[in-house]
Amino acid sequence: MGVDTTGEINFYSHTKDGSFPWMDATPKLGWTDSNYVRIPVRIPIHDLRGKQNNVNLDKNGFELLKYDGQIHNAFEDNSEQQQTYYQDIINIIKKRLGASRVIIFNHTIRFRGPSRPADQCDDTHKNPVFYPHVDNDSAAAYYKVKEILGEEEAEKVMKNRFQIINTWRPLGPNPVTNTPLTICDYQSLDLDKDIHLSEVRGSQSSVSIYIISRNIEDAQKWYYVSDMRSNEMFIFKIFDSNRNVAQFGAHTAFTNDSAPSIDIEQCSIEMRCLVFYDQ
Repeated sequence: MGVDTTGEINFYSHTKDGSFPWMDATPKLGWTDSNYVRIPVRIPIHDLRGKQNNVNLDKNGFELLKYDGQIHNAFEDNSEQQQTYYQDIINIIKKRLGASRVIIFNHTIRFRGPSRPADQCDDTHKNPVFYPHVDNDSAAAYYKVKEILGEEEAEKVMKNRFQIINTWRPLGPNPVTNTPLTICDYQSLDLDKDIHLSEVRGSQSSVSIYIISRNIEDAQKWYYVSDMRSNEMFIFKIFDSNRNVAQFGAHTAFTNDSAPSIDIEQCSIEMRCLVFYDQ
């Protein structure tokens, strides 16, 4: 059965200088430089363990899938294991979504406790991010397709539905317990009040993102999966050109109040994918 918990979410409030929100993605630790003022709020976080069929990608912005491939540990960049894992994820997304083409343009392995010092982090090895966000806003999504495919091919594929999808799963023998991922139900967001555009500086994956503020009526519903292991994976939206369905899954790492503090490394891997359809 699921174990609902509580955790502290660092919501966006306003900017320190009154200017447009910005963040600098070049620092290597979870707390990136920004002009944000964040307010930590302890909220209930609901466990999907045993209830995973209650959420759906197009309705809620995320869902839980099984990973039945062979890659369960961290791998070196540009290795054979990376190629195998990329193909695993491409096959899973194509099968689940009926997509015609999937391009993985970024992956990040995160060390979820204890945190790694900055000199042990780089573009593909980082600590978790502890504030709720969406990795690309709609303008950044169109920009990313053009950046990867070129203007001419991008204009062709963007005539049909396309998405940016993120996959997230634990790596290694230890379940992720202390700093899990939590994702907000898209239906519980006030899109006019809870979502804020922010510039991104120094990032290879985005030029602008959404950051999330606290809903004054506390209507947001946040979910995680307890004791999540490497044979399970979240799949959630960053963008969808179909405006009639859930557009994204706002997400963040959080410190789980229900889990005892342990000095054992817990790892996760996330992958950002362009997903294209024939119609």
